[in-house]
This record gives sequence, C-alpha cells and structure tokens, in this order.
Amino acid sequence: MATAKRDLIADRLKEIHDLPTLPNVFLNIMRVMRNPKVSIKEIALVVESDPAISMKILRLINSSFYGLSRTIDSVQQAIVLLGSNTLRNVVISVSIFKALDDHGKKAGFNREAFWQHSICCGVVARYIGRQLGNVGDEEGFIAGIIHDIGKVVLDRYFQPEMQAVMTEIRAKNLSFYEAERNAIGISHMEIGAYLAENWNLPEKLVTVIAQHHKIDPESPHAPLTALIQLSDMIVRKYKIGSGGDDLVPNLEPHVFTSLNFGLDRIDSWDEALKEELVKGQELLEGIFR
Repeated sequence: MATAKRDLIADRLKEIHDLPTLPNVFLNIMRVMRNPKVSIKEIALVVESDPAISMKILRLINSSFYGLSRTIDSVQQAIVLLGSNTLRNVVISVSIFKALDDHGKKAGFNREAFWQHSICCGVVARYIGRQLGNVGDEEGFIAGIIHDIGKVVLDRYFQPEMQAVMTEIRAKNLSFYEAERNAIGISHMEIGAYLAENWNLPEKLVTVIAQHHKIDPESPHAPLTALIQLSDMIVRKYKIGSGGDDLVPNLEPHVFTSLNFGLDRIDSWDEALKEELVKGQELLEGIFR
C-alpha cells in the first residue's frame, strides 16, 4: 500500500507545473560567483537588482546574529566585511523563504513553527561548525535552514497525504520521518532533494536534504550531513519551533565519527547555544518582517 502511494506521489511530483521557483537574484548570484575573478561591485549590483531582497539582506546583516560593530548601509559594504560566500548564503536563505513561505497552517502542520525550527537548526549548525573547525560554518547555516524543505512541498501539494502523516504522528507518537514512511511510503528527504535538484542547488546541499536522517558515511558530504542531524536534535531538545513532531531523535553513530567529537562536548556549549538561539529568533523576525 505504502509503496503504491510512494510511486503515485513521485509521479505527481514530476507533473507539478507550479513548483516554487527561486527569485532571479538567486540564479544570478550563483552564476556570477562561478567566476573566480568576479568583483565585489558586480556581486553587489546583482543583489541590488532586487530591492526587496536587498533590504532584507541588510536588515539581517545588521542583526545581532552577525555581531558587527557598526551599521552596514550598502550591499557592497556587507561583502567587504563578511565576504562574498557569506553574502551568497544570506541570498540563498532569503530567496528560499520567499519561494516557500505562504504563512499557512494546513493539515495540522504549523508553518511558522516549522520555519522557527529550521532557522534555529541553521544557527546551531553555524555555531557548532565554528567550534569544531572541520566543517564549514556558513555551509552549516544554509544547510540547517533548508534540510526539511520537503515537508513544505508535502504540505502545499499533497494535503491528504500530509493529513495522513500528521494523524499517524498524533495516534502513535511517531517522528515525522517514521510516520511518513508508514503512511505514504515516501519521505520529505526524497521530496526535498527533488526540489533542490530542480533549483540546481549545490550537490552538498542536495545530499544533506536527501540523507539527514540516514547518513552515508562514505559520502564526501557526510560531515555536513552529520552536523545537520546533530543540530536538529539540539533544537528539538530545546523545544524551539517544530519539525512536525515533538520527539527528540537519537543520533546515528556516524554523527560522531563523521564530526570526530563526543556527545559530552554539547553540555559545555549549553549557555552559548542558548544565546545563539535568541539570535536565531531575531533573524527569523528579520526575514518575515
């Protein structure tokens, strides 16, 4: 039964003609940054071509999350101080929020709580990436934000199936991942990876989306994927937002081997993580405001 539903959803997914698309500024920023000789001025011009996104970017960069000592009033200034890669990741974040959010609450799935959870995953991943030093902190930030985007697609385009998943969660106290496998036979990881490939996101981000509940230890992107599984667990532990269920998942052993650290280190980060999560709330307000 579940296998048949899985095949049906996979076929329907390919037939959706109005899948969310990313703004032109995202596509253009990815294009120009493939040129290693691109200038700061060229990057700034691309971002400034979308005034609404430019305004959000400056609002975010001036938030406590980035901790800058002075106010930044131009995109070019932001690039000089933060670097082009950080700016690119902010553009990706804002673009994805713009493409996917419709402030809805359908089938019992709270979209506001979902985004709260997602952005805090990004914030935690960024902090831990910096502490460990063996995985990119800015890559962790964007990967944390987008790892669950398949849930939004499921909520928007597959309402009966989403209702079945949420019913399974409530009736059996299951995780979202377990409930969707039981109820519909396909996971938000597969759906999210399909969307990410459709958007031509970098391979490492597609891998994180596709594997964050089941890490492939042989993958070159296993450390980043492990970082997101760990960050997801921590945000759930602190009860920030919701990924669709309220359970705190067990970590796969690959998390520790891929990141080369022990669980005991998390306790030493407790106060710092709480401060980062406060910044995450401010970041979320900046994106939605």
